[in-house]
Amino acid sequence: MALFTQFPATASLFELRAAPAAVVLLVLAGAATAIAGIAVGIRRGRRPGAQSPLGSGATVQPEPSAAESEFAEVADAVPIGMQRLAADGTILRANQAALDLVGYARDEYVGRAAAEFYVERAMVDDILRRLAAGEAVRRHPARVRCKDGRVRDMLIDATGCVRNGSLAHSRWFMQDVTPEAAAYEQSARLAAIIASSGDAIVGKALDGTITSWNAAAEQIFGYSAAEMMGESIFRLIPPELHAAERELLARLRRGEPGEFSEAERIRKDGERIWIALSASPIRDASGTVVGIASIKRDITRQRAAEIELRRNQAQLRMAHEAARMGTWHWSAETNVLRWDDGLRRLYALGPDEEVSGYDDFIRRVHPEDRERVSRSVQRALHGEHALDYEFRIVLPDGRVRWLADLGHAIAGPGGVPISLAGVCMDITERKLMEEHLRDTQRMQAIGQLAGGIAHEANNQMLVVLGGAHFLLRRPDLPDGARREVEQIREAADRTAAITRQLLAFGRRQVLELKAVDLNAVVETVAPVLRRSLGESRTLVLHPRPLGGTVRADPRQLEQVLVNLTLNARDAMPDGGQLTIGTAEERVSGKAAERRTVAPSTYHVLTVRDTGFGMDRATLDRIFEPFFTTKDVGQGTGLGLSVVHGIVSQFGGYTRVESAPGEGTLFELYFPVVAPRPIPDRPAEAPAAEGPAQGTVALVVEDDPLVRAMVTRVLAEAGYEILEAENGRAALDIARRHGGRLDLMIADIGMPEMDGHELARTLREERPGLPVLFITGYAPGDSRWPTGASAEPALQKPFSPDALVRATADALSGQTRSAR
Repeated sequence: MALFTQFPATASLFELRAAPAAVVLLVLAGAATAIAGIAVGIRRGRRPGAQSPLGSGATVQPEPSAAESEFAEVADAVPIGMQRLAADGTILRANQAALDLVGYARDEYVGRAAAEFYVERAMVDDILRRLAAGEAVRRHPARVRCKDGRVRDMLIDATGCVRNGSLAHSRWFMQDVTPEAAAYEQSARLAAIIASSGDAIVGKALDGTITSWNAAAEQIFGYSAAEMMGESIFRLIPPELHAAERELLARLRRGEPGEFSEAERIRKDGERIWIALSASPIRDASGTVVGIASIKRDITRQRAAEIELRRNQAQLRMAHEAARMGTWHWSAETNVLRWDDGLRRLYALGPDEEVSGYDDFIRRVHPEDRERVSRSVQRALHGEHALDYEFRIVLPDGRVRWLADLGHAIAGPGGVPISLAGVCMDITERKLMEEHLRDTQRMQAIGQLAGGIAHEANNQMLVVLGGAHFLLRRPDLPDGARREVEQIREAADRTAAITRQLLAFGRRQVLELKAVDLNAVVETVAPVLRRSLGESRTLVLHPRPLGGTVRADPRQLEQVLVNLTLNARDAMPDGGQLTIGTAEERVSGKAAERRTVAPSTYHVLTVRDTGFGMDRATLDRIFEPFFTTKDVGQGTGLGLSVVHGIVSQFGGYTRVESAPGEGTLFELYFPVVAPRPIPDRPAEAPAAEGPAQGTVALVVEDDPLVRAMVTRVLAEAGYEILEAENGRAALDIARRHGGRLDLMIADIGMPEMDGHELARTLREERPGLPVLFITGYAPGDSRWPTGASAEPALQKPFSPDALVRATADALSGQTRSAR
């Protein structure tokens, strides 16, 4: 009987509720095993020749011995259902706990087939077969139909007595797991939170020894439960953080509440990871702190993503705030809403401010998100889905923050959801970064499209300008026709200027970068800007001393200032003031983060007008090509997009602030470079008017109209021309030609074989062959082949005279023809 003292049947409900489900079931199973051991001892101690109290037949049993009577009394006192079955499944005996479980009297239950009482009748035969094979059945789930019609969930442990190779009888121990549902309510709530967030849940003794380790912890830290059970939590903590952990354990032992924090931890493979964690004390029925529970979330990837989105910014300051979490629980029956301290901090609640219920919560949600949040909550309460949504809240000071909410419904005894529980995380910074990334990707896509359009337009303008050139050279052209052709050429020139702006926006124009003094550029272009503004508007300059220089193309900087001035002029139709200033600024920390620029030292060019300003919708689109608020025919919509493209190509940033009636401020940030003067290129000797007669040139261009124009220009200049529509054809022509080849003029972007690859291949056969590239793309463009930037290039559209000069320049660098 002493064995029963190990598993007292009178354990308090609190003790059962405080223990994990697995521990409770193991205790019950241990009690059953202990009783089975007593039964075996009683049988072994029976009188010689006496009938076994659990005989195998279904016949009338002899009068029980004293030992058997004692066992029967013990069995009826045990709160675990026990019964003996014959080999055919007939119930031979059952203790009082088994009868209480099914609700039948002993004479209604004993003697009947056990399969009659189970929902899955075949299960009984399956267990009997396994027992006959010598197998012991442990924790087999079963559903028992009771006398009152209810169905109870059971766990069956069974052992068999095999004699002469056949099953004589079997002993079944029945554990009712249905009533324990209420005891697991608190664990179920926590399990719902864990399942929704994927956090690691770790239990610890008061000295930091690990007592429980869930699957999420295995995934985050790489250790299995077998490796960590009984180990110290300090195994995961970097040495420099041990003191902080000891301090945390001391606070929790005193019963103080834990706090959310972020810290480094060490995985099994030695990698350091960042986690967001919360630790709380575990108390027993008397309120004594007996252990510690901690919730951990791996935020390593989130920090890495922030580094990528911020283009390797020097410091990571946003991860801590972005990973803040809070837990909550709301009872739909009582409308009691409970927030932990972490969630209260997310909502910026004061120390004495309480959340009275659901209506108080929904009042804090942004008005545009309330309907969506309410709809998600109602669907979760009806069991349709788990909570998983993002929404905005309005803090008491008017600031708006983004939260991500994850949660599950918790069902009551009848299976109907009665409450919701979950976690909230502040994702405001992530949202801002995503928006910035989307804007960047959108502008890149538009820039690529603009560059492609400009490339195709340049090809066509090249043909138009060439045709106009040849027509205007005809002496027999009537004056009326000549004027019309000149208008065609002027229109083509204007179109070419637009394509150059498109290339500037798409960052694909050819630049002449050098060290530039920003103040000098402003001073040089100021007279032009004053004339552009007109008499009713004034220009004020506020230059400040600048150290060092910026790397830029002075002509493009002048274009930026002209475009911004014209934009300001149109914004001040009744007059006003345009102020242009310069300053040197070291941008770092929160300032760099707020302005979405990389930490560095910048020369900042500011252009402020007193015009009518812009609303938010207009500000979001001002850098899009062809977007304009002007009337039809009064603007191309390229001015500000060109500004954005040029500044970006110099490695700078463009910021705009504006509001209706308050004017507009443009801030252009240019990275400062070392004040090393970049020497000007040596003066070039003037190009010859043209080559000697008989110079052989290979023209390779996939556009037939462009190829025809280039061929005609060079032929009239005295070249002997070989034509090819692509790189493969050019190789074949050059090889068949066999004679001298003095120059190759090739487009870069061609199908099958680009111009650079063609030049490299042909030079292997004809060393020293001069090459002139003609292209609509510029160095740095994805379609500009690697290594091609070292070759002379003529950007489309170009005039016939420019082509002749460029070919002469290309030839002048060679002393002999390639053979």
